[in-house]
Amino acid sequence: MTSPHAAAPEADAHQTPAEAMPERSLRLTGQPVGTTFISLYVLAIIGLWLAVLPPTAVALSLRVAELDPEHKSSSLALVTGVGAIFALVANPVCGRLSDASASRFGRRRPFMVGGILLATLALVVVGTAPNIPTMLAGWCVLQIGVNAALAALIAVLPDRIPEHRRGRVSGLMGMTNQVATVAGTFLIQLTGTHGLGMFLVPALIGVVLVVVFACHLREVPQSRAERRALSWADIPRSMWINPLRHTDFAWAFLSRFLVWTGKAFLLTYKTYFLMDHLGYDADDAARILSWTMLLLAIAIVVGSNVAGWLSDLLGRRKVFIGVAALLFAAGMVVIAFSNSVTGFLVGVGVSGIGQGVYVGIDYALVASVLPDSKSEAAKGMGLFNIANALPQSVAPAVAPVFLAIGGAGGEDNYTALYLAAAAFALLGAFAVRFVRGAR
Repeated sequence: MTSPHAAAPEADAHQTPAEAMPERSLRLTGQPVGTTFISLYVLAIIGLWLAVLPPTAVALSLRVAELDPEHKSSSLALVTGVGAIFALVANPVCGRLSDASASRFGRRRPFMVGGILLATLALVVVGTAPNIPTMLAGWCVLQIGVNAALAALIAVLPDRIPEHRRGRVSGLMGMTNQVATVAGTFLIQLTGTHGLGMFLVPALIGVVLVVVFACHLREVPQSRAERRALSWADIPRSMWINPLRHTDFAWAFLSRFLVWTGKAFLLTYKTYFLMDHLGYDADDAARILSWTMLLLAIAIVVGSNVAGWLSDLLGRRKVFIGVAALLFAAGMVVIAFSNSVTGFLVGVGVSGIGQGVYVGIDYALVASVLPDSKSEAAKGMGLFNIANALPQSVAPAVAPVFLAIGGAGGEDNYTALYLAAAAFALLGAFAVRFVRGAR
């Protein structure tokens, strides 16, 4: 890793109160944010998602089926459910620890590298576990490692990226999940679906990409005056930002939570929609879904990058968030009244563009309204990431209420479900209007 400049922290005594964090970082490290920096940064995020998404999407379920074929559904639910709890807690807590780090290697680099290495070791445990309890333990450790690295990586946006470039960088960040998903699918085809390779190959590529960025990133240790003493009380405090004191952050969080709850309705029930509502069998539904996910990935990649570029050009964020939520809602309405696979695909495409525009802007938006962004950026971004994960648990719990509306003969009402998804997105568009600290 690049050695920090020992004398630099003393210069920080002359920092002006109005100095933004990216300008401060540039002054202390002398490292500009150019094409190389941004490229390596985005590749590092892709690498992190590559380490975790293929195991989550494919490899974990196959491994659970090997260990417990008779109760594979309940065992998979146990592993993923407990792991999700660890992920929700680990992201903001590790973010707070990163904010307070006094390491001579800086605040972010130790958590990036340590997190991805811990996750890779945990994947070895998951891939070689002799029973479900051992796999569960490995999966929980994996969530801690991944979220430690994620908290540090996402904090680089408010730490280092100037405001006038945040839209473009946020747009690139918005596509990383989709790129990693597609790349992971091909990697598992190469490694096969048996043995340790399907876990380790994606993870090792992720390690390389994260370490390369960490080596490129220059950081300066915090001075004694900057450090905040940690106590055990900081653990629960890491999970809380007062919404009454920091209303902009609260509205941004609520907006993403609402839109992502609608998204969770789409992703969770898309297979059943094709089978129960449109009448396809399992094989045909799987074939349609492969094209659906490709269409969704293309729409998100295009939407996120175009929106990020335009957002920087116009110097506005909120209008794009509102348009994104409206596009997503329109796609849900199309799906709700669709009686053919063509209508379903059109709805997915429209909603995908909306998702892309949203993920291309919302990180840039929230980076502008973070509470205590100079000292607690990783904690704030970690808490904001909960708005991604929580809907995955909330949506399956509340969806049966909408599916049961007017149901006759035990049939699920998918029209009501996807109209509810549209309503959640519209509420998300309404919520972002109350953010005052960003345009």
